[in-house]
Amino acid sequence: MDKQLLEDIVRSGYIHRPLPLYEDRSLEHKQKAEPVLAELTLIGEGSGESSGWVHRGPGNLIFTEEQTVTLSSPTLMPHWPEGAPADGDYVNFGIASMVKTFERANWEEYNRITIEVYPDFPGVPNTYLYMKFKNEGEIAIPDIYHREGYHGVNLKNRQWNVIHLEIRELPRDAVTELEVGYYLNGKDRATGDRMELTLRAARLEKVAGHEISKGWTPKPGDIIYSHSGYNQSGVKTAFSAADGAKGEGRGTSAGAGREFYLKHAGSDEIAYTAPVGYIDTGIGRFETYDFSAFSESGLYWLQAGELCTENFAIGNAAEVWQSSVWKSLNFIFCERCGYPVPGIHGSCHADIVARHEGTVLSYNGGWHDAGDVSQQTVQTAEVAFALFEMAEKVEGLDGDLYLRLIEEGEWGLDFLLKTRFGDGYRATSAGITRWTDGRIGNMDDAEARVHNQAYENFYLAGIEAYIHERLKTLNPALSERLLRFAEEDFEFAMTEFAKHGMDQKPIFWEHTYQSSESLYMATASWTASMLYRSTGDERYAVHAAKFIGYVLESQEQEGLSLDDGTTIAGFFYRNPDKKVVQHFNHQAREHLYLLALTAIRETQPGHEDAGRWQASIESYGDYLKKLAAYTAPYPMISSGIYHVDEHLDEKSFGYQHLLTDERAREDYGVQLGHGVKLNDSYYLRRFPAWFSFRGNNAILLSTGKAASLAGAYLNDAELIGIAEGQLQWIVGKNPFAQSLMHGEGYRYAQQYSVLGGEMTGEIPVGIQTWGNEDEPYWPQFNNATYKEVWTGNAGKWLSIVADLYANDKKSEGSR
Repeated sequence: MDKQLLEDIVRSGYIHRPLPLYEDRSLEHKQKAEPVLAELTLIGEGSGESSGWVHRGPGNLIFTEEQTVTLSSPTLMPHWPEGAPADGDYVNFGIASMVKTFERANWEEYNRITIEVYPDFPGVPNTYLYMKFKNEGEIAIPDIYHREGYHGVNLKNRQWNVIHLEIRELPRDAVTELEVGYYLNGKDRATGDRMELTLRAARLEKVAGHEISKGWTPKPGDIIYSHSGYNQSGVKTAFSAADGAKGEGRGTSAGAGREFYLKHAGSDEIAYTAPVGYIDTGIGRFETYDFSAFSESGLYWLQAGELCTENFAIGNAAEVWQSSVWKSLNFIFCERCGYPVPGIHGSCHADIVARHEGTVLSYNGGWHDAGDVSQQTVQTAEVAFALFEMAEKVEGLDGDLYLRLIEEGEWGLDFLLKTRFGDGYRATSAGITRWTDGRIGNMDDAEARVHNQAYENFYLAGIEAYIHERLKTLNPALSERLLRFAEEDFEFAMTEFAKHGMDQKPIFWEHTYQSSESLYMATASWTASMLYRSTGDERYAVHAAKFIGYVLESQEQEGLSLDDGTTIAGFFYRNPDKKVVQHFNHQAREHLYLLALTAIRETQPGHEDAGRWQASIESYGDYLKKLAAYTAPYPMISSGIYHVDEHLDEKSFGYQHLLTDERAREDYGVQLGHGVKLNDSYYLRRFPAWFSFRGNNAILLSTGKAASLAGAYLNDAELIGIAEGQLQWIVGKNPFAQSLMHGEGYRYAQQYSVLGGEMTGEIPVGIQTWGNEDEPYWPQFNNATYKEVWTGNAGKWLSIVADLYANDKKSEGSR
């Protein structure tokens, strides 16, 4: 692990203070050096009101003779904005902004906009600015879902900030508005009463360098590789665009274009050399660099002609991924709710309350679910599960990390128990999107949702039983109580299940909303297996087998005949009708199928259906291998296959796609047309069919976890490689040569963390697509949902890494 990171971990008190931001490796740092070829000033025209800037929202504008414009407003208002929900769910106190209008200005000559601002936000936890563009040309901006054309920036308070934003992919042929402002996100305990933002420069620029924002073809000059590194016994590849383009590098070498070189870090010493290869795929032609035959642990960099990489590791799972584990842990810690996180916020959200049977509890604790500091009980439980899972794998390897993972897991477990009323009801979620004053009874409070849902009780009972096993020696009393709670919660779930079956309506806005009937039954089966493992009670074994039977009836086992003469099988439908395939487009729990199947196979090896369970796992593993082929040489696994009539199923379509109208049903077929036609009824999409909510990191990590579970059970190195590949995609092995984990790897950009600010280890929702297309789209524009940081992704990351650690241990044991 990097020496500087280790020093920072120790200095943080083993992360009881946030790790520093490593800004020198960021994309924004790189942008500062881009030479400007031409520019057009947007602020220096006239003064005062004649400058064209006007005010919107609370507060007022102040103009100066120096041609600066200052936006001043209170930090909160005594009421919610007009049209906001009366209960304060997902509401802040409004938006204050300055707006400049244009007469359908054509900005296509310029590829960057730069502004200079000075924020004076006394005591505000994160100093945040947003920019909004309005285009009325061929493509309207904002789009119908209000995702495109918005950009957010985390600023340094009380100093001048120079902000560069690439607009190369922004439709800008008829720009009518530029808006600059900030959200009124409430008051932390230290926040002042007013806030001001001064703008002194705004200009369009044409710069020589640029990033790409869309497509599979990398930018000339970029080598696409895993910034964190590669497992020494696995496949190790990198690649670049195959057009022979040259870029900036650390030098040249003989035989450029014919051989590439793997070199020791900090030197030109060659560790390995091999011929450059070429590959033609369905997404393009690439120049490839395969060094799989090299297996010596260490730190290296690649050179191919004038192209080169930064340093990366080759080694076992710990040598490659342990730094990312610490950084993920750091991000999770920084998202603590109800805890004073130094430099981020005080003890927050005590006035978000849950009421049940005459009692009231403060719904704070666990971890905020995302950049909007909202809260989801299930997500906190899943992250706690992953922390205990990871801790188990590092025990004996890194004692400090082990204890710190356990400690953080116990913080999440405390919230899981706190929100349990003990009669089947739980406090389940709250939409917050603001800081609150902590005083219960005034207008900035919010009510958490409280429900007795069978699905939540099934799932959380399984997590309780799992954690119970890992606390037996560390905290025997709590471990014993956890098992009791798990048994009770399973019975609460069974009672509701007996009343409603799977028709109990899911809770809107909650992360379990997309769950299908088959996923429901997989979850219930896994929980029953966890309880059977812990108690030995045969009735849990009976329940597990009954529930998993429904799952197998929902799996495609015979195989669909495709136009190319092959068949595809192994995937799951939403139910045994087999009309709608199970998909995820935002949240994702694909791995629960394999969690259930491997658990029941291991706990009931002599069951009469054990052969069917085995065949199901094998078939699913084959399916993942087929999906992976469609995105080669990228490791990102394809979303899956879609039936042409899925949009006609009103119930499932409504559960899968939030905040849509009839346009989504019209666009569904268009999106399939951008995918790969398999036969007259089915198409494959590399990215999901999706609409308002986009971003595929959770989907990739969940599917990657399914691959690691199947790979570990089947002892299949290819499936383990697919799992690790999802991590590699996130840390640089994507078309944009960017790490999506802030602080890990290189060229990571700011993300949408509007209330907490940038945090080392944060992972966003993920790469999206433009419109109805089926290729990656990743502009610098920083907005929800795709750029929003998501605590659940950190948990899924740890869950895959835990399996990679276990695979290394298993491999060592077999040698």
